[in-house]
Amino acid sequence: MISQVDEALCLLIAPHLPEGTVVRLDPPKPTWQTETRVSSVDLFLFALHGAGPETGAVRANRCELSYLVTAQADKVRDEHTLLDRSLRILLGTEFLMVGDQQARMALGRTDPTGLWVSLGLPARAAFVVTVTGEYRD
Repeated sequence: MISQVDEALCLLIAPHLPEGTVVRLDPPKPTWQTETRVSSVDLFLFALHGAGPETGAVRANRCELSYLVTAQADKVRDEHTLLDRSLRILLGTEFLMVGDQQARMALGRTDPTGLWVSLGLPARAAFVVTVTGEYRD
């Protein structure tokens, strides 16, 4: 399920971004301030939780995947534009097609500030999106 959700999110967001912008499945890195900037929207899967009557992730048939969504560009204004476009398309899509099933999407309740602190990185503009779907064989 994780690989399929990754791919579906990338395919959903990419067409709405400026030409030359890439969607990556990369974690935040300490080198983001000094590396050569490629305009990108980065999706970092940071949590997986059970989402059903049996809440243990191992027993649950439904799981909630939480992604930190960040952007990189030459200017902060451009990063905000990339985040805005990503946010608009994600908020406008209630269900994400993952293979032959629909997975519910929502803006996450997690405050990204704590993620930056736990990663030992300075805070950046970001938001969290969750995707809840069913594991099937």
